[in-house]
Amino acid sequence: MPGLSDCTLLGVDGGATEVKAHHVSCDNLSAPHAFALAEAAAARVYPRRNGFAPLPVTQQLAEREAPQLTADEVAVGATWVSAAAEAIADTARQVGARRLIVGMGMPGLKTPTGRGIAVINNGPRIPDFLERLEQLLVEQDFELAAPIARLGSDADYCGVGEQWAEAGLFRDVENAYYVGGGTGVADALKLRGELVTFDAAREWMRKAWQIPSNQGPTFEQLVSARGMNAGYQQRIGATAPDRFPEVDALAGDPQAIAWLRDVADALAELIVERLDTVRNGRRALTHRGDDYAKLTSDHPYRGTLLDRVVIGQRIGMLYADARCRPFFADHVDAAFARRVHALEDPQLARHVLAGDAPRPGFLQASQLRAAPALGAAVSAVQAL
Repeated sequence: MPGLSDCTLLGVDGGATEVKAHHVSCDNLSAPHAFALAEAAAARVYPRRNGFAPLPVTQQLAEREAPQLTADEVAVGATWVSAAAEAIADTARQVGARRLIVGMGMPGLKTPTGRGIAVINNGPRIPDFLERLEQLLVEQDFELAAPIARLGSDADYCGVGEQWAEAGLFRDVENAYYVGGGTGVADALKLRGELVTFDAAREWMRKAWQIPSNQGPTFEQLVSARGMNAGYQQRIGATAPDRFPEVDALAGDPQAIAWLRDVADALAELIVERLDTVRNGRRALTHRGDDYAKLTSDHPYRGTLLDRVVIGQRIGMLYADARCRPFFADHVDAAFARRVHALEDPQLARHVLAGDAPRPGFLQASQLRAAPALGAAVSAVQAL
């Protein structure tokens, strides 16, 4: 595409507490082959507004076509959009850029155009998010090479990032699953050489926040960084939000070590659920609830064996941390092997195990420090 030589590519990862913008390099914006995170980046934490609480999701869903925003939502939404504009502007100024290509992901269900937030668990609805963001950037003397196409899903963008990044772990395999633990759990799939969104797979596979684990709470409540921290603080009765289980486990705290073993078991259970569902269809397990039971046990990818599982974001950092291996990664590996053997699927076991451990390279920690932002940047270029 002509006219892109003077453009700077940015990927933006918006979350429930902060927004991060990253400069992303691309080998050729007109015919891209590979992307990589550059050095420039900026983050903004959303200011807190005392007393703000999202409306019940049921009410938000009922109003999805025509949201009736509260005054608090309008006020908090303005701070979210402003924070995104500030992070983008800060990053652009670090590299001396004025003409931008921007891709962005945000949590929540989007408006029909994909350019606003219509339903969200942990924040304000902002139906005109991108319209307002673009206006703020113009007011700061930035030019967009094209309108920001849409607010994508951070989970989908993790898969896109792993597929297109130079160090991406989806690039060299046909079938893979990504699980990232941050504020929530990001799920992504690559099957038969193509990225498959969980929205596209909703008839036969549910997202991590929708599935109760064997321990009772959903997988997201156990495996996400937020859930892992909250569960630990509840277990020890901590009132301060600065107690982290891995820090206490490294100091030898037995409660922290025991809690991380529970998290490790939940992560292994989730991974094996994905392996088994892709290959054999969902199982009839009553503890996973009525909605899970309604999933079809048949789907277009049945029989597929995953080649790799990528563990990303903070849970991936924990899995890769050699200091934490005795009380986390070793337990993930052991629980994974035990659960695979329990499936009584010899072909699957031979494919993913070496004896009583994952075969080398099957479970891998992501090498991308900001997969959602990189995926958002890729999506922006693809939309040009």
